[in-house]
Amino acid sequence: MECLLGFPRDHTRGVCKMERYKALGNSFQVDTVAYHLSVLRDTFPDGINVLSLFTGIGGGEVALHKLGVHMKTVVSVEISEVNRRIFRGWWNQNQTGGSLIEIPDVETLTNDTIESFTRRLGGFDLIIGGSPCNNLTGSNRLHRDGLQGEQSALFYEYSRILNVVKSVMARM
Repeated sequence: MECLLGFPRDHTRGVCKMERYKALGNSFQVDTVAYHLSVLRDTFPDGINVLSLFTGIGGGEVALHKLGVHMKTVVSVEISEVNRRIFRGWWNQNQTGGSLIEIPDVETLTNDTIESFTRRLGGFDLIIGGSPCNNLTGSNRLHRDGLQGEQSALFYEYSRILNVVKSVMARM
């Protein structure tokens, strides 16, 4: 399944089968993301700073790596310890020279913290992620609450963070 989604073989090694399927089921298709991000290789030959919201198991970062885009710094925001462990394992095995900063919960990422990271890194070249869609999906027959649902409402956190970064970068 990992290979079908564009991840390296055994990307999710070290966790139980159920957790692997859950993590992969919530991830990006890496090659599709790589297609859309391919312009970044020539645009940023010296590398990029990435703010990765709802990182999951790192589909966006794996796509960038496959493209040969150097990630100078990745600020990864992911609540699942299992997903963070999978992503950290991949990062440690594949990255050379880039910094990984991990934040466990998007809701604890204050505007001041976002501004501090943005200024310290000289801005973010890419903000990537996919907020949970548990309350939107047709496969959820019990609680299809839309963007008012507990998990899907995190979309508004993505929007808030994006607006803060844009505002700070406009003033830099």
